[in-house]
Amino acid sequence: MTTTTPDTNSPEAVRNLVRERYAEAIARKTSCCAPSTTVDTRAISQGIGYSADTLKAVPEDANLGLGCGNPTALAALQPGELVVDLGAGAGLDSLIAAKAVGPEGRVIGVDMTPEMLKSARKHAVDMGVHGYVEFREGLIENMPIASETADGVISNCVINLSPDKPAVFREAFRVLKSGGRLAVSDIVLSPPLPEWVRGLADAYVACLAGASIEDEYLGVIREAGFVDIKFTRTPAGGLLLGDCADPMIKGAVDAIGKDGIEEFTDTVWSYKITARKHVASCASVTSRV
Repeated sequence: MTTTTPDTNSPEAVRNLVRERYAEAIARKTSCCAPSTTVDTRAISQGIGYSADTLKAVPEDANLGLGCGNPTALAALQPGELVVDLGAGAGLDSLIAAKAVGPEGRVIGVDMTPEMLKSARKHAVDMGVHGYVEFREGLIENMPIASETADGVISNCVINLSPDKPAVFREAFRVLKSGGRLAVSDIVLSPPLPEWVRGLADAYVACLAGASIEDEYLGVIREAGFVDIKFTRTPAGGLLLGDCADPMIKGAVDAIGKDGIEEFTDTVWSYKITARKHVASCASVTSRV
């Protein structure tokens, strides 16, 4: 049964919806864009930018096929760095980041869904990286992470689900060191969806109704203080036209209707975005102290 999105003026209502649906996703261990009822999450992930070798290096169940890109490839991670993963889910990108930074580095994954965190922590143990990878329960709009500690912040198809996107980017800016890097894969709209679609809960949890338009999305990154903002985009609406096995996408298609979906496929884009926290001058550092 189709439901309307909770009042977007109530962030907690939106978060409860997302938390509930993604708890169901970890229970199903299916993908958002599977071509049939048999889900090949590795093939799906390779299609959005992960190499076969990268995926083989992490536990298979860490890959739910819920991403829209590979932010770890954008982030240029180096050994010894501290990386924060916004909306870490079952841990895929955090675990890949762990391979890049090594035991001399550190990875902190933040997620608000207990079921996802439980799964991610198990995968870290199974992979033998739990000594330098941890998963913290919290909101990406208010992260339990100290300021100016991270070399990189990554996120994969999560920020569109936030009811307060400016707060997410302000938090990313806060936790990054001077010169730190942001690498995000996300769904962005161009042009916007009609209001009636934006009011569908099924469309929200499927990463559609909560997505921002391009100018708005890039604007909040800029307003948070980031510089050197770069992006590429590829069409993402095609996944809505296939025989999708995942209930979240299928629910959105059913709610909108096949005819409506065909109208909106050119609106949905997968963006790969990088940016940098400006390097503080000696004067600005002194004034802060």
